Amino acid sequence: MSARRYLTCTSVLLCLISSILYAAPFDPGADPPYAAAILVEAESGTVLFSHNPHLQRSPASTQKILLELVVMDMVSQGKYALDDSVQISARSSRIGGSQVFLKQGEIFTLGELMEAVVIPSANDACVAISEHIGGSVEGFVTMMNAHARELGLANTRCVNVHGLDDTPLDDRNLTTAYDLSQIARSLISYPQVLAWSSIRYKPFRDGKFMLYTTNKLLGKFRGLDGLKTGYTRRARSCLVATAERDGMRLVSVILGAKREKIRDQETRRLLSWGFNNFSRVPVVRAGEMMGKVVLDWGLEPEVKVLLQDTVVAVLSPDQEKQLVRHLDLPIEYPAPIEAGEGLGKLTVSLGDSLLAEVDIVAAKSVGRMGLWDKLMSYF
Repeated sequence: MSARRYLTCTSVLLCLISSILYAAPFDPGADPPYAAAILVEAESGTVLFSHNPHLQRSPASTQKILLELVVMDMVSQGKYALDDSVQISARSSRIGGSQVFLKQGEIFTLGELMEAVVIPSANDACVAISEHIGGSVEGFVTMMNAHARELGLANTRCVNVHGLDDTPLDDRNLTTAYDLSQIARSLISYPQVLAWSSIRYKPFRDGKFMLYTTNKLLGKFRGLDGLKTGYTRRARSCLVATAERDGMRLVSVILGAKREKIRDQETRRLLSWGFNNFSRVPVVRAGEMMGKVVLDWGLEPEVKVLLQDTVVAVLSPDQEKQLVRHLDLPIEYPAPIEAGEGLGKLTVSLGDSLLAEVDIVAAKSVGRMGLWDKLMSYF
């Protein structure tokens, strides 16, 4: 039997130059008009821009996306349903700030109350929901904090369910731009949430009351369909936004903007820069042929090999041109071989960053020669 011999070669996708080019960086200015910000690609979590991403801040109503996530996770697990009836308590009816003026004894479905949270950011609806699912407001706060820990978000801490500044400064709600982006990424996996957060206005309480969105960018920025605004004196103006264009969804977070107009303006700038400079690129495609491997004593002299998986990366056009492929594949392999059997690896890199490592597999099964076949091969 011949010894296995391996060939290592390097090829370049499109072109190779010595230096790696990147998209022109987003310029927030020398003195950004906000305390913290981040822009991420939703599916991969690729961070495209950040400014003080781990700076703890009061979140205001952006904290409500964590409440929404806890509820939707419970619904997806079958523990609750959006058509469950929720009776309004005295405590729910006394909550101020943004509200839908719930009255003690009224009954709404869980879905109706979630709409009141997502669209007009109703604090009283938050309390009603938390009492229904957590048994009490305090019980639901515990659930929110536990959920944040499950997501690995060590810088998020909730002391209430709505984000209001109703606690002392040294015992307040805290989160970061990064943490909110991760909560948002989990939340938008629920299409129903995006359906709610894209609504600009809707009747409530049998048409006797209207829900109006607090997100003034809806309908004014192409592809934008959420997600949550917020304002308190401690937090200043905040916005967790998401938009989708050409198959790519971005999530932006602005915390501590000086005014609502600035918050919205900076969200536009950030999302526009992301969409104008990056796209989702399939750097490796499943089924792509990668050549042939000679088979030692195979019933066929060689077998075609192909890539097993598809890998997508978020890249600028310049980055896409600088991708480097490294192929690790044997020149010869002993038969027999099964279809799908691994034969080597393809790695794709951008500078010092490894973007993909994908198995190269046999395209078909090939048997091994028997004694008679070997004998006949000499003639």
